[in-house]
This record gives sequence, structure tokens and C-alpha cells, in this order.
Amino acid sequence: MQIAKRIGMLLFIVGIASGGAMIGKGIYIKTKALVAQVLIERAWDKQKMSQDKLAPWPWADTYPAAKLTFDENRPLWVLSGANARNLAFGPTLQMNTAEPGRRGNVVIFGHNDTHFSDLLSARKGDIMALETRSGTNISYKVAEIKVVHESDTKWIENSGEDRLTLVTCYPSNVINSNQRLVVIATPVIQGEDQVGELSSVVSIRSGWM
Repeated sequence: MQIAKRIGMLLFIVGIASGGAMIGKGIYIKTKALVAQVLIERAWDKQKMSQDKLAPWPWADTYPAAKLTFDENRPLWVLSGANARNLAFGPTLQMNTAEPGRRGNVVIFGHNDTHFSDLLSARKGDIMALETRSGTNISYKVAEIKVVHESDTKWIENSGEDRLTLVTCYPSNVINSNQRLVVIATPVIQGEDQVGELSSVVSIRSGWM
């Protein structure tokens, strides 16, 4: 009986320690994501003045590609290059489709437990804004929201439509999910000459979340 009690206590202590480690890891991930955004914002501001592509920290092989805003929430600075390393620090821009401000499908990925956590509450008609490296601000309205399998990649291909596609894992409480939440938004202003930089320069007025 005494041995059973000791084993039970040991398992309890291990469970508490493991839980604490998981909580600590979660806090570390969120803190890293927040601090990285501060550094990316600074690089973004310097980049706008110099017109050069500037790394947010010395060893980075990426640069700020856009600023994404959901209504009155704090803006998110988007890094170039959609890969796992960059996703730890901010939303990431897929580089083989349209760049922000250019015609086509602008595809941005983000983690659902940090930068794209609010994306899970998106609704049709929500408004968001994207600022390009040249300073052009483009407003988009959410047109479609879909949950798809990760193998269904047609949403992130350059179909020729002018749109913004945001992608995150789904649902939020599943680790290594093979489902993806895809939010598709179209430019608010249509019918104008959109060769090169899109011409819709408007501010956000309606709700995102």
C-alpha cells in the first residue's frame, strides 16, 4: 500500500511538472511572437525610409513584406517567405503568388495560437487592410470562409483574381491538424485602373472580430 501511495505521488509530481513545462512553453512561444513583432515593426519603419529590404534581426534571412490590420486590433507585420521558421515570428507571405499591391492572389499564413488567433472568429463582410512596402493601403472585405484539408491547395494558387487569402490551422485546440481555415477577401474598391499597385487606399471603419 505504501509503495502504491509513493508511485501515485510520483506520478502526480511528474504530471504537475509536465503541465508546468507545457504552460511555460506556451508562454515562451507567445512572448517570442510578441517581441518579434516589435523588431519587425522597427525594421518596417526603417525600410519605408530607405526603400531597402531590411532584416528585422542580424541573422534573419527575411524582411517585412506588409502590414496587416484587422479593424482596431494592433497591426501585424508580415514576413516574406512562408516557412515554419518565419511563422514563429509573424504571419508570412507566400512568395510564389502575388505580392501585396500586385494583381493576383496575395496569400498569408499565420499560427492560430498567436498572430492569427482572431482569424478563427472571422465573418463574411468583415473589413481588413493591407499596407504594401511602398505605403499603399488596400482595404479588403471578407467574401468566403472555408475549412479545407491541407491537401486542397487550390485556394493558395494564383488564380488571376485580385484577392487576399489568409490561412491558419483549424481548429485551434488540435495539435498537428490536417484541416485549414481559409479566409478569402476581395478589394473593397473595384473597377478602377489596377495595373501595378492596386488603387484602393481607404481606412478600416467596420468590425473584424
